[in-house]
Amino acid sequence: MNSSDRIAVQRYASAYNALSTTNEDASRRAESLRLAAQALAGVQTYMSSPRISTEEKKQTVKAALAALPEAASFVEVLLDAKRYALLDAVVRRVEELLDERLGILRAEVVSARTLNETQQRQTEEALSARYGGEVKAIFKTNPALLGGLQIWCRGELIDGSLQGRLAKLQAELAQ
Repeated sequence: MNSSDRIAVQRYASAYNALSTTNEDASRRAESLRLAAQALAGVQTYMSSPRISTEEKKQTVKAALAALPEAASFVEVLLDAKRYALLDAVVRRVEELLDERLGILRAEVVSARTLNETQQRQTEEALSARYGGEVKAIFKTNPALLGGLQIWCRGELIDGSLQGRLAKLQAELAQ
């Protein structure tokens, strides 16, 4: 994505977010837009085709998103601006803005094996204490880590994995 696309994503997401006056409304609108993007995922090739007129695409959007009129109107705005390809990025940014609005931080936690519910809750609690806000984590596994965790939150990597420690030790020994 080039810089003009990133700017456009920020502007569209901010405009969509600004339509909400309450946190509840913002949550509802973000969910509506996410559902709209999911509903349109199956017609991506059709929606991206230059052979299909904007009006035909709008009719497809209206039919597919009849239950989501606000989201449908927003997607039509993207179509008119020839920015439909940015829909998924706009959805992600709208969700980020909602998290900011609600004071929620997102983290990605990678472990060598699947963490149980207690370990996941403890990890989120520890991250919440570290960052001073509610942290919701996405948990993934990567057996190559051998043990420990790698955590990404707020652009920071906390590498407590055995693989990371071994790499650090190797670098120190090589000096």
